[in-house]
Amino acid sequence: MGDRPTAHGLIGEAAEAAEIGRTSPEARTDTGTQQVLLHQLSVRYLLGDAGQAIDLAKTINPAALPTAERQGRFFTDVARCFDQWGKPEQCYRALLAAERAAPQEIRRGSVKSLATGLLRHDRTLPGVRAFAGRAGVAVN
Repeated sequence: MGDRPTAHGLIGEAAEAAEIGRTSPEARTDTGTQQVLLHQLSVRYLLGDAGQAIDLAKTINPAALPTAERQGRFFTDVARCFDQWGKPEQCYRALLAAERAAPQEIRRGSVKSLATGLLRHDRTLPGVRAFAGRAGVAVN
């Protein structure tokens, strides 16, 4: 709801809880820590901080996420951030990564919306029409 202090406070508490008992740099590869980072990514996106979200995404290891669905969600969130940031090529690449990680996830409304927006860039994004069709977008 745009309440930055509360959002950052709550996600900070989650990060602290995930780090309890972990003092080594390897802790960032822990599944729980990776999931908290995934939620931090979503919070930054929702607060309109796409650049910060992309910087955070670079620290997340999607292979450490426990399920294909979570991995697909990660790449979808990255795509949403790139879309928010006005970077259609990177958005499209992230959606393709989401499809590779979890093909069943690309038929979600958020992916369909992104794919619809990317169709404006059909000439510069080879394969985007086919992707949009796989995502369930009616393509002329």
